Amino acid sequence: MLHNVKGYLPTKLISYILNLQNHPKCIYFTRHGESIFNTEDRVGGDSDLSENGLKYCKFLNEFFRNEAKCEKFDQYEEEPKIFTSTLIRAKHTAGEIKLPNIQPISLKILDEINAGNLDCMTYSEIKKAFPVDYQERDNDKLRYRYPRGESYLDLIQRIEPIIFEIERSKGPVIIVNS
Repeated sequence: MLHNVKGYLPTKLISYILNLQNHPKCIYFTRHGESIFNTEDRVGGDSDLSENGLKYCKFLNEFFRNEAKCEKFDQYEEEPKIFTSTLIRAKHTAGEIKLPNIQPISLKILDEINAGNLDCMTYSEIKKAFPVDYQERDNDKLRYRYPRGESYLDLIQRIEPIIFEIERSKGPVIIVNS
């Protein structure tokens, strides 16, 4: 029973609680393999995987094949689901997880924070070219919004639907994110 509920946080908590399901499941979170831009310390972008990133994909595939061999996935009502962002590095990583009849689902809401005008720059380039933005981000990462981009608060709101999707799942969920 709900009565006189007010405010952002209480309504979000109630929304989450109302969507809770009593289905035990494994939830696996993994970051994409190392990207070329990671090696260059660049923000955002959509580069593919580095050599180390490709090695990580092989390890990840072997890990999930072992999970399947140990019958960890057989105890659930649903087959595993693999969710990934739409970015090349994440799709490439998720695509290397070879589970029978399971295809990764790419979702824009799982893309990393949008760095707007600062996308593809290194932090040293940002510090030099945009010192005010660099300092504002350093002072408050949660609320700082990239010029023509997002803040972490925006990102938190954006991913809410996937939280409910994970909660409704009746099988293992694998999330490969940027």
